Amino acid sequence: MFKKLFGALTGDNKQENQNYEQTQTSNESHEDNYEDNYENEYQEVEYDPETLHGTHYDVEDFDAEVAERAEAWIADERASGENLDEKDIQNIYFNYRRTVYTEWNNCDSDQMIRFEHANSLKYSGVQTSGFVKVDENNPFLEPVHGVDLRTYTAMCLKISAGVDYLEVCKAMGFESVVWEELNTIWPQRMGEDTSFTVTTLFGQYYAENVTVPQLENLKAAISEEGAANLERIRTDRYFYEELAGARQAAYEYGIDGAQWILENFGINLADFQSVAMQWMTEQNQNWNSADITEFHDYQQAKQKEYAAKFAAEQGGNIADDVNF
Repeated sequence: MFKKLFGALTGDNKQENQNYEQTQTSNESHEDNYEDNYENEYQEVEYDPETLHGTHYDVEDFDAEVAERAEAWIADERASGENLDEKDIQNIYFNYRRTVYTEWNNCDSDQMIRFEHANSLKYSGVQTSGFVKVDENNPFLEPVHGVDLRTYTAMCLKISAGVDYLEVCKAMGFESVVWEELNTIWPQRMGEDTSFTVTTLFGQYYAENVTVPQLENLKAAISEEGAANLERIRTDRYFYEELAGARQAAYEYGIDGAQWILENFGINLADFQSVAMQWMTEQNQNWNSADITEFHDYQQAKQKEYAAKFAAEQGGNIADDVNF
């Protein structure tokens, strides 16, 4: 369950927890107006630290401008006979929001994406890791058998690190059947919560490596080398990307990638996934397309290197003996 869940959280499996794709171009008159009123060079703008809106305008005015442009476009489309569904309307608003934000802040695309992450719940109805806004009245976050999401995450961390779940239950003071219900209801809520609040918050807690007093004395065994490697992937993004690439290559060659990381680098699944969430959250909060491309390319290169290594260990790829 943990591998599948974190595959979705960290991108090993695709999950539809993203903003609407840009499919609608901006009105040409607005583009012309933008060219007339803004220089091509980006200017320094002061941003609200929470919303990332520029402090030189009111959010209400921004939303009104987006609505005015979007509704005008929608009216024109309908007048021409277009039958727009809800997704079309959402896309139109999404693209005008990008247009207005870029114009009013004269910013680059990286800043615009940071803004979208910070406001993903408000504007698209989904949460983004690093920007979770928690509603205390959210029924999906109600404790189960007195266990809230943070405590459940702490239990998951211990179990996926190799601590026997019975030991975890004993430390928490309840029977194993309670854990079974927790491990059914919380993942079920993650699947039902269309805002992805539960899933994203679970991932953030995982990245924080949260614990609770009852579990502090339960320690997963880790070697000196493993501890050193764990510290290194927490601080060295390139080393993390190398191991992520190696793990993926291992899976492609029928090897349990998580077990391979444990045997060769002494890092257990829980710690590795915690670091993966750490880097993903940091990336969302400090979006930089150049850095993202660099790290992606580096991981892909390492994945190819390890794929060649695994192929050699298995006697080469089957296709190696095929001549065309």
